[in-house]
Amino acid sequence: MDLSVVPDFLAIGGLVLVFASLLRRTRQTRLRYWLVGWILLLVHIAAQLLNRNAGASAVADAALAMSLSMLLLASVAFIWAGNDVRRAWSRDLSVTLLATVPDVAFFVCAAYGVQSMPTYLGLTVAGVMTTLWTFRGGRRDTDGRYRLWRLPCIVAAYVIQAGLVLHGLIEVALIWMLFWHYLAAAFFFHRGAPQSTVGVLFTTLSFVAWAAVFPVAYALQMFLPAVKLENEVWNLPKFLVATGMIFTLLEEQIGLAEHASMHDALTGLPNRRVFVERLETALAQARNAHGRFAVLVIDLDDFKRINDSLGHAAGDALLQSVAKLLQASVRGGDTLARLGGDEFAAILPDLPDRAAAERVIGKLESALAAGTDFQGRLLTISASIGCSLYPDDGLDETRLYAIADRAMYTSKLEGRPHASDPDESGSGR
Repeated sequence: MDLSVVPDFLAIGGLVLVFASLLRRTRQTRLRYWLVGWILLLVHIAAQLLNRNAGASAVADAALAMSLSMLLLASVAFIWAGNDVRRAWSRDLSVTLLATVPDVAFFVCAAYGVQSMPTYLGLTVAGVMTTLWTFRGGRRDTDGRYRLWRLPCIVAAYVIQAGLVLHGLIEVALIWMLFWHYLAAAFFFHRGAPQSTVGVLFTTLSFVAWAAVFPVAYALQMFLPAVKLENEVWNLPKFLVATGMIFTLLEEQIGLAEHASMHDALTGLPNRRVFVERLETALAQARNAHGRFAVLVIDLDDFKRINDSLGHAAGDALLQSVAKLLQASVRGGDTLARLGGDEFAAILPDLPDRAAAERVIGKLESALAAGTDFQGRLLTISASIGCSLYPDDGLDETRLYAIADRAMYTSKLEGRPHASDPDESGSGR
């Protein structure tokens, strides 16, 4: 009895449990497709085990057809995980199954030794049509055009498949189909990743190695039959892919944790920690360049009244809207942060004079005057804004912030939209 694939079955079974556990925690659509792919590979190995121990029988043929089909469908699951065409989960599943019927039928016919060339050509034509239909639509590229590159790539893959069929090379056609499917999985994995990290690049290259296994193994069998490699060598790329996927998820979770530690959860703006760090950086740069920068402290007026009368949901919606309005009104190199509650702060580097800071303050006030819609009701709010300017008002970050904060309170008490503290001007030098 041939039990050589049992270790692979146990290893893939462990991976299925790992990905199922991860899915319960993250609920990512991408991870769901990854899990489906590894389950299909588990079935593929189980069918392989049956095929190797069934002898020359109908059971062996059925097991071979199942094994090849599951290997192909696993690649489709990995491709779909990185694809940008998204529908409801049930519709995704039905569309994917429909699109792969011709390709699976091609593999089944080959496993059973069907010799009809018209059958294989018909399945090839049906395959290209269903695949093109599946990948219709999707997001636009950065240049505004739909991703029309899919059409020639898909057509070229099936044209090569048809050419192999016409030359009677059905086994080579199977190898080609597996090769380009797993190569496509590599491409879509990299393209669908939020950012290009070490884990993403490692997994992409592992998918490429997995794709290369099929033609390389076939070439060795045909041209160098004396060269024998253990199953572990051929299975290594798939386990590298699994490792890379887990490493990619770990990178993303670490990135999310770092982002959460540096940004406000409600508005997504930098938090007080980042504000302090960037204030120190702005001070150092201004000292070296003998330049000017401004510190603004922004406090919303009567925010507690809105929060108490309309509820915390309205208060949160207002804070989110205020953050967007303020962020859209500052320059690209400026820093806008939420320090807590209804208090915001900004750092405006590279200013020529106080008048430039006043112009930015004017833009902030105008933005807030537009208000925000909440459940069909227009919420408007004003803000008291205090300003300090380096080096006119102070030479260190503590004094600059204190002067801007005092000016903000002066503005709030006097009912003016904003104020700076001229009495403090130059006293910190």
